[in-house]
Amino acid sequence: MPPTQVLIHGNAKRGTPLMLAAPSVALDLPLRVLVRYDCQGSTRASFHTAAELESAHSLPAATRRWL
Repeated sequence: MPPTQVLIHGNAKRGTPLMLAAPSVALDLPLRVLVRYDCQGSTRASFHTAAELESAHSLPAATRRWL
């Protein structure tokens, strides 16, 4: 397996209102970014976008400012 790391970032002031609006979003918080080398030696970063989180957890429009 090539070198791989998961970066974890959270902010309670932003995450708490999201979890109050849609408790299932806690499955994706704190935010995680997968950083790895691919087969060609390039660095790749993978993460769920704000739009993906909004859609997956049916977040109300009023919570968009917290993403």
